[in-house]
Amino acid sequence: MRTRAYRPEVPCCLEDRSLLSGVAGLSAHPVVLPYSQFNWAAGHLEDSFFLFAQYRDVSQLRDELDDGLAMIPFERAVGLGVSINRIVNRMQHDLSAHVPHAIRSARNDVIAVTRADVAALVRAGDVVLR
Repeated sequence: MRTRAYRPEVPCCLEDRSLLSGVAGLSAHPVVLPYSQFNWAAGHLEDSFFLFAQYRDVSQLRDELDDGLAMIPFERAVGLGVSINRIVNRMQHDLSAHVPHAIRSARNDVIAVTRADVAALVRAGDVVLR
């Protein structure tokens, strides 16, 4: 488990403490992520690729993936969106090169990256799956 820096209480008025709350960093308590919420997010990411296979609209795929990623805590901090954008860009390149199963490979890669990042957050102690 990763250690966190000690943040002492500020003995002053409420306004000064609220100003400091924005610069204090992450909370010392982990975020609780229910399994149902994580499974819903993973299912939404997977369904996004089924919609893409049907309509072939990349902007809709990116919007749907962003909606699913919003349910994952710290997704911006770990760079999950950047990794998924890289996978979608590779999928577009593979589709233009007529690579077989490009959509399925991208879907599997997105699910694997998401699960790996959540597992890393759990190991770091920032997220608790319940």
